Amino acid sequence: MLASLSSAKPQLTAPRCAVSRPGGSVKSARRLLSSLNAAPNGAATEALVKKFVAGSSKSTSLGALSFLLSISSPFAIPVYTRISKTNWFRWNPKTTASIVTLLELQNESMEAEILVADSISRLSKSSKDLAVFYSNLIESLSNHGLTQKANEVYTNLQSITLSGRRSFELAIKSLCLMGKPTEAELKLKEMILLGYHPSRFEFALVAQSYGKLGYFPEIEQVMGLMEESGLEIDTVCANVVLSCYADHEELTYLASWLQRMRELGISFSLRTYNTSLNSCRNILQMINEIESLPLSLTVLIEKIQNDCATNQNEALIVKELINSSVLTETAHWSESEVKLDLHGFRAVSAYVILLQWIEEMRSRFGMEGTVFPGEVSVVCGIGKHSVSGKSTVRSLVSKILSRMDAPLRLDRKNMGRFVGKGKAVKDWISQLS
Repeated sequence: MLASLSSAKPQLTAPRCAVSRPGGSVKSARRLLSSLNAAPNGAATEALVKKFVAGSSKSTSLGALSFLLSISSPFAIPVYTRISKTNWFRWNPKTTASIVTLLELQNESMEAEILVADSISRLSKSSKDLAVFYSNLIESLSNHGLTQKANEVYTNLQSITLSGRRSFELAIKSLCLMGKPTEAELKLKEMILLGYHPSRFEFALVAQSYGKLGYFPEIEQVMGLMEESGLEIDTVCANVVLSCYADHEELTYLASWLQRMRELGISFSLRTYNTSLNSCRNILQMINEIESLPLSLTVLIEKIQNDCATNQNEALIVKELINSSVLTETAHWSESEVKLDLHGFRAVSAYVILLQWIEEMRSRFGMEGTVFPGEVSVVCGIGKHSVSGKSTVRSLVSKILSRMDAPLRLDRKNMGRFVGKGKAVKDWISQLS
């Protein structure tokens, strides 16, 4: 079975970043992929795969298969076929689901159906294992845009009575991937009723699925259900809800949710900052007009409120964020150094937290006689992980500090860091109005 597919000779190259795997397996997989791409025909491909599996350890062979599946390489099919003939082969629902999906992507639906039928035959005595396989298959098909095939598998899943925590978890995840939050919520309630105790992850998945469709009351409903089941809303779940509102630019809901987070004592995080502020169109527009950009939080909030009555939500968002503990977790204060680390911040978030940090320095060290640390720095990074290799945050910070005549300059030894002497900075902040 599947042998006919070994004749395919796609010209694929490995991505720069593979999924996490032992280094040796990745290198072996890359070498194998290079050899397969250079193979002149299907027979040569099959011979290379046979030689590789025969001469490799179990972990190396499985690592290569995992690597090829991670890049949706059709070569994964002959590798899987050869591995399935070894004496150490163990059938795995997730791997098999990935192979079925790959077969469908290669328009080999008959081979895919044969593999599914074989899998069902293996699992016919266990409805629990069959449900897990169907759920893995739905997830894999959905992730590759094969919605119709996923719906066909879902019809089969509906005929099975779920049992066991894992089968429910996978079913809920699959339904969310298919854009069926209502059905996922029903499974969630069924899971609770049967005493399987879903985790926050399942609730967040369902809420996110509702959010993608713009069903905001249902999001609140799911969060309420989570609390009723005995789980408190944490920062991760709260950020998922924020993302739903942000994706649809529903700032009224977003501002209200930030207030609720504060009232419930839910900690704000870097993601809270980025998600919330990236939804504020007016502030985003401001940072593109650097020469007129407000250089204090007070002026920023006043400008937002005065420009347009509909901007009140943006002002509320800023107020909620600057009253959180994110600055405390981002800034470092010691007798020798004051440092603001902006790694991970989007430009608009870096702008707000920078103004907040400057105000905090004024509050702490603005009074006469206060002992100021010897060095002050702002760490931005140099953008080496960005697509363009340029740091928009560093550029923005540089322009803001320049406009404010701040005595911080780029560190010659670290081009992603602005640094200044403590005394000069103290003199500067004491002069700020």
